[in-house]
Amino acid sequence: MTPCTTALFGENYWNQSLAVADALRPQASVHRATLPNQVRVWVISQYDDARAALSDPRLSKDNAGLTAIIRDQLAAAGQEADLSNMFAPHMMFNDDPAHARLRALVAAKFTRGRVRALRPWIEQLATAVLDELPVDRPVDLIDTVAFPLPLNVICQLLGVPLDDREYLREWTAALMEDLPERALPASREMERYFDRLIAARRAVPGDDLLSALVQQSEHGDQLTPPELMGTLFLLFVAGHETTTNLIGNTVRHLLAEPSRWRRLAADPGLVPAAIEESLRYDSPVRMATHRFTTEDVAYGGVVIPAGEIVLVWLQSANRDDNRFPRATDLVLGRADAAAHLSFGHGIHYCLGAPLGRMEAEIVLRALTQRFPDARLAASAHELQRRPSAIMNGYVGLPVRLAG
Repeated sequence: MTPCTTALFGENYWNQSLAVADALRPQASVHRATLPNQVRVWVISQYDDARAALSDPRLSKDNAGLTAIIRDQLAAAGQEADLSNMFAPHMMFNDDPAHARLRALVAAKFTRGRVRALRPWIEQLATAVLDELPVDRPVDLIDTVAFPLPLNVICQLLGVPLDDREYLREWTAALMEDLPERALPASREMERYFDRLIAARRAVPGDDLLSALVQQSEHGDQLTPPELMGTLFLLFVAGHETTTNLIGNTVRHLLAEPSRWRRLAADPGLVPAAIEESLRYDSPVRMATHRFTTEDVAYGGVVIPAGEIVLVWLQSANRDDNRFPRATDLVLGRADAAAHLSFGHGIHYCLGAPLGRMEAEIVLRALTQRFPDARLAASAHELQRRPSAIMNGYVGLPVRLAG
């Protein structure tokens, strides 16, 4: 096997992350790396170890312990030690029983029924978005479809005014980068914005999810103000960033071989399976969010000492030949595609997975039916990935639409 010369999270890593994963994974299951913000991490790359790590109680997501380790490392590296509100005390950065409590409070309002009720509206939105697309010149599918549609959906769900979406787009993009000079100002601006929105929903509630979360209850548990702010950050950012990447990555890989695209156009029933295979083949989430070791932990014959940050490399684990035959090939109709780890595993399995799948299915059905002869309008080396340790998506995706 050719040695891998591209460093994890290095300057040349982002656009070659699939190749880097496929080169490093057979060499070892655990790799040392340094994030762009100078935080040192251990990265788990093979499927069996990744799946085990996602539910290993020795790999903690306790907010206080996690943020203390990261802040210490940032300070030691001469970096700004403050963290963005993505590290606030929400359900993603807590262990049970705190995690179970926070998840239950959100799940009680973010129900499957609430998600299903959005389907007719999302279908109408997809039709309206596609109606605006030009068919006589290349169009950036990220900018025109994959980003605005999920953003509109999460705004509708949470009760965020759509007029504010451009500000929110800039802030969330900055939050997903690992550079304090970008993430911290964006987090502060977004927090001020959400403070005003929360106050408005308390004063005049609507039928949206945010109104349901902020209303005071005379009986029972409720989110504290810091928990509410952290939850709003989590729901908003994760609620559209991941789906944007899922749509963009799926379209990009299907159009890389136009016969795949035409196959879906001819048989829309294949769309859900195509989405699962895309989730496996090129996960919209590159790494699961940060964990830390509460004791010495061994994975793949490597001992990770206590007090270290661990990232689970979902993008790599999903392409492990020991779990998926021909793992580095995109195979429509793969029987075991749904065994991917793109939405996580264990207690932190993504609460928004049904919504993300539904949005991607609606968009992909609409695109393939209306534009069965679509094709990429840029070569593979021209497509640029976003520089984010956690999120995995394209900056832009030029396509030429044709029916």
